Amino acid sequence: MTIPMAPIAGLAVGLAPSISSLLAGDYMGAADGLSWRFTGYNLSTGTFDPNGLKQGMLPLIIGGLVHKFVGGAPINLNKTLASAGVPYLRI
Repeated sequence: MTIPMAPIAGLAVGLAPSISSLLAGDYMGAADGLSWRFTGYNLSTGTFDPNGLKQGMLPLIIGGLVHKFVGGAPINLNKTLASAGVPYLRI
């Protein structure tokens, strides 16, 4: 089992504000924030606002691309980590 750090970090950027809203007890605000950051749809106004995608979906896509191209074929950092004996973490 390995943990891909780049996609998880990208996902955490988009989830962090909604998690803080959940901890404060604002469930509707958390759902609205998740929807706005990952789909661009604002639940409270019922409109599409692409600025939210910059805070949620864009970091997730960047994390996936880093995982693919830095950890994968061109640079193969994940293979280097595995041969060095790093047990669970991968890029």
